[in-house]
Amino acid sequence: MRNMMNWCCGPDGRPDFDKMTRYMARHDRASKFDAAGWALFLIWVGIAWLAEVSLAVGLLGVAAITLGMQAIRKISGVRVEGFWVLVGLGFAVAGSWQWFDIGKPFAPIVLIAIGVALFVWRVWPWSRHSDER
Repeated sequence: MRNMMNWCCGPDGRPDFDKMTRYMARHDRASKFDAAGWALFLIWVGIAWLAEVSLAVGLLGVAAITLGMQAIRKISGVRVEGFWVLVGLGFAVAGSWQWFDIGKPFAPIVLIAIGVALFVWRVWPWSRHSDER
């Protein structure tokens, strides 16, 4: 609650309507970007399905949409969502994996990488999160 008071109030402690208006405009743009991203995703899946493109091309298309929407958010001054950047990179790697027809399975390698990252991020002694409970 105190945090909210800091962002919506001016130095005198009174509500700052300019700050609130800017926040609402940014939030409205974020919602429009989310809707546009989902619309592009559905359009791409439909086109890829009708055109019977390969799995690699389909995955790379989804990666381009996902990463492109986050780039547009960044350019527009809207907060980039790290989760969707990781998802987009995952689609890009999976699409490339399929494109180059790499013989090793992709899923086990991803699971190992996620496990190592989780261990280092949350468990490793020097991690800033290791002492929080």
